[in-house]
Amino acid sequence: MIYRQDQNLCPNKFTMPYVVQPGDTLNSIAARFGTNLVGLLELNPTLRLRTLTEGMSLCVPRVPERPSCINGAYYTIVEGDSFYNIALRYRLPLNILLEANPEANPYDLKVGQEICIPNVPAGCPFGTVVVIQEGTRLSDILISYNLSLNELVEANREFNPNIIVPGTELCIPPENFQECDTENSREYIIKPGESLATVAIAHNISPSALLTANPNLRPSNFLISGTRVCVPNV
Repeated sequence: MIYRQDQNLCPNKFTMPYVVQPGDTLNSIAARFGTNLVGLLELNPTLRLRTLTEGMSLCVPRVPERPSCINGAYYTIVEGDSFYNIALRYRLPLNILLEANPEANPYDLKVGQEICIPNVPAGCPFGTVVVIQEGTRLSDILISYNLSLNELVEANREFNPNIIVPGTELCIPPENFQECDTENSREYIIKPGESLATVAIAHNISPSALLTANPNLRPSNFLISGTRVCVPNV
């Protein structure tokens, strides 16, 4: 990918220059940089009057780079995330989160983009550390914290689920549930006997739309009574 070094072409810090290559179209360039045709034209208003030609320089959204994250942990953006709801989730002042990610555009976070969550425990980022008590069984841990065995092992690579030792510290990963966007969705609690399909039908939406509104949940989570999910407003 080729970028033009003349940064004056794109003075906005959230954009960068791009040189049109053979075979490029406005749609292909927009898709490559995570925007759409309208967004690309907004960055390049004179394109409406010109034909796209090889060698032409355009302004495109800046490719997010992994920020430095000393004494923190990296978090990967999922659908529906914003700096505001991430700050609420991890009980951080919004300005501290913004300062830790100076190159990230808070108005245009990309799915898959990595940001830095400052001041989180290195050994258990985003989770809670608990101590195994005398007499605790593996099933007690999984049921108490609503975890699958794979989730528990993934968060505790040195933990042997076949040997439960009192006093061992375990990292309990955060719940899959994320706060609903109250403007576009509402919270719903799964009832016994329900599934992804039945919940989708009951709310007149597609299973795909329901999964998109709950990017951290697996289809099997919709089978578990008591699971909190976000239902998009129709």
